[in-house]
Amino acid sequence: MSFLGRFLVEQGAVTEAQLADGLRYQHEQNRRIGEVAVERGMLTPDQVDVIRGRQDDDPRLFGDIAVGERQLSRSNLDNLLFFQKIQHTYLGEALLVLGHIDRARYQELMGRHYTLRDKGRVSLRYLQEFFAENRVVECLFAALTRAVSRTSQEETAIVSLGKAYTPADYPEKALFEGTVLDGRRFSAAIGLTTPLAARLGSLPAFYETVLHYFGDMLRDAALLLESSRIIRGGLPPAGCEDCLTVQAHTPTGGLLLVFWLAQAPA
Repeated sequence: MSFLGRFLVEQGAVTEAQLADGLRYQHEQNRRIGEVAVERGMLTPDQVDVIRGRQDDDPRLFGDIAVGERQLSRSNLDNLLFFQKIQHTYLGEALLVLGHIDRARYQELMGRHYTLRDKGRVSLRYLQEFFAENRVVECLFAALTRAVSRTSQEETAIVSLGKAYTPADYPEKALFEGTVLDGRRFSAAIGLTTPLAARLGSLPAFYETVLHYFGDMLRDAALLLESSRIIRGGLPPAGCEDCLTVQAHTPTGGLLLVFWLAQAPA
């Protein structure tokens, strides 16, 4: 689920059905890196199928496997990622094309402010740029859910965005800190319920896996993880006005992501 999409539904801007239609259209329009490679003559369809098959047992991303097996050079992969990015259809564009929201309404929404917390407000324009274009927090959430799926064989679903949480509900926690985007600092707290933590097994290994996926996904989104570290224990105080809070669940238990990114380099 797109963070921006969930936000739009919660604010009544689109319905669940309209969002699903927009996400379907977005998925159809946005081609996978293997499809772009075939289109540009850098890989054959058979090579793409083989690499995708490798991903069943290999945690690396498609591009990393292709480079590792010398089917693509790093330079060719960077070029493919560039072409993939400039052709990307964002959710707002999809909703406009499908007629689920008109341009005047969309422009109005882009300038309005919605309450995410009792005292914290954030504009939809900021959300569009921060979560759809820069995609830092979406990359981290995707890395987190991918690591959960690989470790526990369970899927993760978002249950709330920007709502208050109870720290005691997440006794297992870790803090990720680092810099991205030419020196912009980020801080991300991950909280796990006791049942989910137990199912994930070795938590230090799990957190390292999340960080590894995060770095790979940032690079493939034309972003960069410049530095990082993991600190066990501790969540930001409830009510952090500049943080995005995501609560999600799996069949075994719940997880929490509290994310903050500086708007300018330090």
